[in-house]
Amino acid sequence: MKKLILTFLVLILLSGCGQEEKPASDDGLVHIGVLQLMEHESLDQAYEGFKAALNDAGYDETKVSYNFQNPNNDRSALATMAAVLVNEEPDLILAIGTGAAQALQQESTEIPILGTAITDYLEVGLVEDNERPGGNISGSSDYVDMAIQMDLIAEFVPDIHDIGLLYTSSEQNSLVQAEAMKAECAKRGWDVNEKTISDLTMVNDTMMAFVGEIDALYIPTDNPLASSMASVDIVAKENNIPVFVGWTSGVNDGALASVGINYYDLGYSTGLNAVKLLNEEVVISELPIYFTDSESVEIYYNGETASAIKVAVPEDISSKGIDLSQN
Repeated sequence: MKKLILTFLVLILLSGCGQEEKPASDDGLVHIGVLQLMEHESLDQAYEGFKAALNDAGYDETKVSYNFQNPNNDRSALATMAAVLVNEEPDLILAIGTGAAQALQQESTEIPILGTAITDYLEVGLVEDNERPGGNISGSSDYVDMAIQMDLIAEFVPDIHDIGLLYTSSEQNSLVQAEAMKAECAKRGWDVNEKTISDLTMVNDTMMAFVGEIDALYIPTDNPLASSMASVDIVAKENNIPVFVGWTSGVNDGALASVGINYYDLGYSTGLNAVKLLNEEVVISELPIYFTDSESVEIYYNGETASAIKVAVPEDISSKGIDLSQN
């Protein structure tokens, strides 16, 4: 009942907002719809980078109208917001997060949709091919090769044998990365202790189930868990569990380390492609998915976390990595 009421209220509010805005053909502005899966630092940074790229290309606030919507990971509200954005027929829609892109995909096959902070477009059915998407969706990927992630863990925990894997069962990004992680661990002879959660009330109990069973824990880019790192961090520090994550800001929130990308830069790259689309330099069906060069990724670690769980930061990492506890 609460979800039905929320959806009804969202529909009323969004419909009201839509009535106040003039169509792009009437006001001379470029209209861009934005659907962000949830509030989270990495996703917020991607949106800021996107807007900066457009601004730098001359599409500033006098020329662009943004309709930003965020359902805070409520799936019912997400579908409603996607429908309303599509109904307003903007020039372009930005989808921040896999779930946002999937919701928009259900509503339109015509409006250009650019995604960002999405790991695998092909695996989740958003495109036909990464080089030639074939439909109305393209974008940028936050994928980092799993071998690089596992190499980082091996540097911190050289005698590792048992590694935990934690993710949200409904997160498509996480499912894709979990399979890649397990395949990489099999090559290394590591045993994977895999656990999933279906909602955030399970985080504490699931973390406790890892205690005494693993040498380290890996969490892939997972939006719900990203919002619950405080709970992960408490159990990890109390039990000296090194936690490695697939997204940079997770290290700010207490994880030990990550090999990650800069989400502002990722959003900026998405914005550059938006400019190409708006200038009619390319068509979206032929716009390749953008992947960050593996040489451009950075190592992030948290020196305070390392001290708290009594893990030494390898000299190679301290010399070339970024200690986010000092920022």
